Amino acid sequence: MDPAGDTQILSRYDDDLWELWPYFDQSNVAPGNKRIDWARVPEQFREGCKAVVYRYWKEGLPGATPPIARSIVAITMHLTVLFNFLAALGVRGLSQVHPIHISGFIHHRRTTDRVKPGTLVRNLLGIELLYRFRSEDVDSLGFHPWPGSSAADQAGHTGPARSIGVTALIPPPVLQQLYVTAEGLLARADIMLDERDLGLRITGADRELNLLRDACFFLLGVLTGMRCEEIAGVEVGAGRKERKDGLIYNWVQSIEHKTKKGRVEYLMPALGHRVLKVMERWSLPLRQELHNLVVQLQADQSPAGVPERMRVLAGARADRNRLFLGREGRTQMIRTVSGLSWAARMKGYAAHAGVDWRLSPHQLRRVYAWTFVRHRLGNLLFLKEQFKHSSIEMTQLYAANPMQDDTLFEDLFTEISTQKVELVEGWLNADTPLAGRAGQRIAIMRAHDFPSRKALIEETADWINIRSTGHSWCLAQDDGCGGAGLYEPGRCGTCNDSVIDGSQRIAWEAIHAHQLELQEEASELGPAAVQRVQRDLRRAEDVLKQLGAEIGRQ
Repeated sequence: MDPAGDTQILSRYDDDLWELWPYFDQSNVAPGNKRIDWARVPEQFREGCKAVVYRYWKEGLPGATPPIARSIVAITMHLTVLFNFLAALGVRGLSQVHPIHISGFIHHRRTTDRVKPGTLVRNLLGIELLYRFRSEDVDSLGFHPWPGSSAADQAGHTGPARSIGVTALIPPPVLQQLYVTAEGLLARADIMLDERDLGLRITGADRELNLLRDACFFLLGVLTGMRCEEIAGVEVGAGRKERKDGLIYNWVQSIEHKTKKGRVEYLMPALGHRVLKVMERWSLPLRQELHNLVVQLQADQSPAGVPERMRVLAGARADRNRLFLGREGRTQMIRTVSGLSWAARMKGYAAHAGVDWRLSPHQLRRVYAWTFVRHRLGNLLFLKEQFKHSSIEMTQLYAANPMQDDTLFEDLFTEISTQKVELVEGWLNADTPLAGRAGQRIAIMRAHDFPSRKALIEETADWINIRSTGHSWCLAQDDGCGGAGLYEPGRCGTCNDSVIDGSQRIAWEAIHAHQLELQEEASELGPAAVQRVQRDLRRAEDVLKQLGAEIGRQ
């Protein structure tokens, strides 16, 4: 419907351009990805492809959620890759395709294009649709591409091969540099924005102001675990504070489309409010321009160019309250920065920070999950305000606000499982020195031959509870010492539930050095103090010897 209330036809089935923008609610999709340009499909395959894509859109697959417009555009792009390959071979239509052509396409994508298994499986899913939605009325694929198998099997995207697509974890030194750089830009935000307000900078055109926006995007990602789309969809007034049981919870609101949950809230540290405040001020001039554009387009009643005016008006209305805006290419149209643009922006931000790392938006969610798990296991990084205290469980956290994105908690549980498996796998390595009485028992156990070492590691990691004191890993399945080992490290050296590995060696070296310093002071406090220091010194020495360190007394 146009502003006057009249129905406007944007595209017809026979058109070479299908305008699908009314079906898109996502905040970070570029206008060019909201349409299908059929002229890009070789002519001999165009009619057959249109018929299959349209039926798939309207009917979907049995037992599955009907595909959204974004999926329709994506599957058409993957089919176009196939059709261009077939056209280069001289194939004149879908009915002329033979199994050898499909095999050649798979081989070409693997060896020449060198695509990842995840990309290849999406290419091949389109071929399955060509067969499933074949029709007698148009040129169609006449055979099942891989009887008894699947696109995932053909792409090698099953079993262990699926791990190839796991999001890379940013190395801690790189993450530290990225974070410090973001903090530096945030600290200078008011100065830069004051200069902007004085006419010395232009929002959307000034390189340093754009880096400030990108730094804020980075910070929201690592501080909340939001996906790219949810960060891009954050609007004015999205942050709020809530006090419960004496604790202040900080929340940021957005819209989640991936699992269709809709409006969700993410927990964030107090620093998140500073990020939102900066971005509200940063985006103000662009939001004012969008507001003026909406007023102008709504007042325009001319009959010419109504469909295009409707598209621009819908985009301006959707974006006018959003924070992460930019100017688009040659047109300089203001809109929410797209997902593809953020992929490029993050790489540019990493280059500015001086790190050699291909930073991508989804890595920020992985960092959040990894940091949460490290926090839960006792190693708190920069999210010191995030969960208030280290014993909080995710179920408690979720109960604090049912509007949260539950898929984020699935990612957190996955990260916990991954890190526990890696930890246990290291303990079971024969070359890994271990201290602590539980560590000694593990050292004895690993000398035995197990029929499935991998299964043992995964099962062990699944059922044991692992906590970190900073100087040991605690395997107590109950209350254990009640946390006394946190304040009296020597207890962990002889505790039946402790494992101490090389990652804690530096802590024990510090404990040993501290006991050496206390020897002189203890002599002034009497025999009991001397005895206590000597006991703790021996415990520290025993641990360090078991970890392979050479000990020398002063």
